[in-house]
Amino acid sequence: MDDSPVRIVYGAQEARQTLLRRQALDEYEAPPELQASIARLFGEPLTPDQVVSRILADVRAAGDRALLRYSRLLEGGEPQILRVPEGRLERAWQSCDARLRDALELAARRIEAFHRRQVPNSWLEWDAEGGALGQIIRPLKRVGIYAPHGRAPYPSSLLMAAIPARVAGVPEVVVATPPREGKLNEAILTAAYIAGVREVYALGGSVRLLFLRVAELKSSWR
Repeated sequence: MDDSPVRIVYGAQEARQTLLRRQALDEYEAPPELQASIARLFGEPLTPDQVVSRILADVRAAGDRALLRYSRLLEGGEPQILRVPEGRLERAWQSCDARLRDALELAARRIEAFHRRQVPNSWLEWDAEGGALGQIIRPLKRVGIYAPHGRAPYPSSLLMAAIPARVAGVPEVVVATPPREGKLNEAILTAAYIAGVREVYALGGSVRLLFLRVAELKSSWR
C-alpha cells in the first residue's frame, strides 16, 4: 500500500480518468442549496448550464446594462464606474509610496527580463523535395486578467500575468479588479500602470467572469 502523501498516477489512461477528467457543465447536478438559490434569483428552476447560457446571452444583447443588472443580482450591488479612467491609473502610480512603487517597478523589470528569454520563434525550413517544416508563433488578440483583492491585494499577480502577455505581443490586455467598500486598491492600479495596462474595470466576484468571457462587450464600453 502506498502511504505517500503525493498521489502517483501511472499511465495516460489513469490520468485521463482521474486528474484530467472534466465534467461537462450540462452533466453537473447542482446540490439542493444551489438549486434553491438559482430559483430564488431567477424566478424559476434552472440548471447551472441554463443559467450560464442565459447570462451570456443577456450580456451579449444588452452589454453593460446587463452586466450592471447581474452585478446587483449576484453581488448585491453595482460599481459606480465600470472602466477606470486612464488618468486614475497614472495618479495611483504618482501617489504610490515610493518604496512600494520602486519594488513593483523592480519586479516588473525582472519579470519582463525572464519572459523575454522564453519567447519562442517562428521558423520554416524547406527541404530539397519542396516540403517544409516549421512553426508560426502568433500572440492572442486579447487577454483578460483578474487581479484579486480579497483579504489582501495581489499586485504581483497582475504583473506576472500582464507582463508576459505584453512580451508575447498581445495587443489588448484587460484587467478586472474588485472594489472593496467602494474603493479600488491603489497598489493594484499602480501595478496596472507599471505593466502597461490601460484598460481596467472595477468588477469582482462572479460578474468579472462574465466580463472576461464576453469579448463582444468591448465595443460598447469604449
